[in-house]
Amino acid sequence: MLAALDPAAGPILADAERQGIAFVRRLFEEWQSGSNRFERPGEIIFGAWQGEGLVGLGGLNRDPYTAEEGVGRLRHIYVLGSHRHLGVGTLLVRDLLRHAESHFRTVRLRAASPDSAAFYRRLGFAACDDPAATHLIRVPPIA
Repeated sequence: MLAALDPAAGPILADAERQGIAFVRRLFEEWQSGSNRFERPGEIIFGAWQGEGLVGLGGLNRDPYTAEEGVGRLRHIYVLGSHRHLGVGTLLVRDLLRHAESHFRTVRLRAASPDSAAFYRRLGFAACDDPAATHLIRVPPIA
């Protein structure tokens, strides 16, 4: 779990900006303004580390695009380009879904690209026909 977006996250922001991916900048801006710090019940942000370096991050919020209770949203999942296809993203998403089990019954997201859509489908997400989400998955409650 990340307690703050400190200097360790700087390389992730720089990598995303080099690739023209805006949602990482939005994560930093929302964190700085206080509008999203993953602090509400059920919310969390995780980091993936290799040694001392942060190589990936991702969060889980209550879905702000629906008034329906029990719906979470994966947010700002990003892995450094140099660490993709090594299982980092899969571990992040699985950890976030494991956390979601005790807080949400459905988790939704908006895939940023065809490659990310394929990634989420491989992890069990289904495409959905919703203006606010591209994919969703039902999460079983922890027994």
